[in-house]
Amino acid sequence: MAGKALSHISTVDEMGEEIARMRSTIEADETLHRELTEGRPSGNPIQLGPRLPDAKTWAEDQIAGAKAKSGKWLRNTIHPRKNFKEEALRPEAQKRYKDSMEKVISQGLHAGGMALVDESETMAIIEARGADVYSKGIEDRRKKIERRVQELHGDRLALANVVDGMPTATDEDREAKMVKNVRGLKAIGAARRGAKVK
Repeated sequence: MAGKALSHISTVDEMGEEIARMRSTIEADETLHRELTEGRPSGNPIQLGPRLPDAKTWAEDQIAGAKAKSGKWLRNTIHPRKNFKEEALRPEAQKRYKDSMEKVISQGLHAGGMALVDESETMAIIEARGADVYSKGIEDRRKKIERRVQELHGDRLALANVVDGMPTATDEDREAKMVKNVRGLKAIGAARRGAKVK
């Protein structure tokens, strides 16, 4: 991905401002709001349903997806491509963890704790609990998922409308659209936590 081609893309902070402006536009424009939340059966492009699912549908889809993937989750968890203990102790992984948990790392608690882990025991526990523990965990959080999706819906809808308006004629256009969407999601997450992300 060429840096030059993507240099014009908004930063995460700029995306936060752009999302806020678009959200205000959507909330003030009843026709646009209706098109995004109900669909647009004519015109170009036609959008037969809402741009994003509502919170209840989102939660149902996430639970259904978790149930469908629970067997794969168990298989991949007990037969991982990489050894989780070795990966956790890699210098790069330690640095990432330190960035978010400075106090814990400075006391050496993470490395010390991971060094005591018995990976075969961990895998045996996971296998004994079975595939349903994965999907059940998601299903038990249905109300939480619905609440969070509802809280984020306005900003997610605004971001979707921002990126939908971007060109997609070239590889560079499509790369720019992808990066802008990722930065927008970071901006939404940062705003939710009251943080600023560059």
